[in-house]
Amino acid sequence: MSYMDELLDMDEALREAAPEAVGRYRERGILTWSLLHQIEDEILDALAATGEYSDTALRMIRSAAVMNYPKDERPVSFGGAELIPVVFSEIERAWKRVH
Repeated sequence: MSYMDELLDMDEALREAAPEAVGRYRERGILTWSLLHQIEDEILDALAATGEYSDTALRMIRSAAVMNYPKDERPVSFGGAELIPVVFSEIERAWKRVH
């Protein structure tokens, strides 16, 4: 499998995993930065557990520490963000569909 095929497969798996992960937290009502990071970790752990994706590919879709996204209880807002990690985008999209 080529690297591009791996990324495409992983993107599809992410789109399938996000609504399920988000659904476990629907009673929270508000997507906070802390919760966003928690859901990100759950999804990426699940994808890694399949053994189908390289560590490099998984790092490409996750939030990087250098981006300095908050990890507190404020509501998530990407207003003004120039770059949003793929996993964050998919979680936010799923959150909006569920709520």
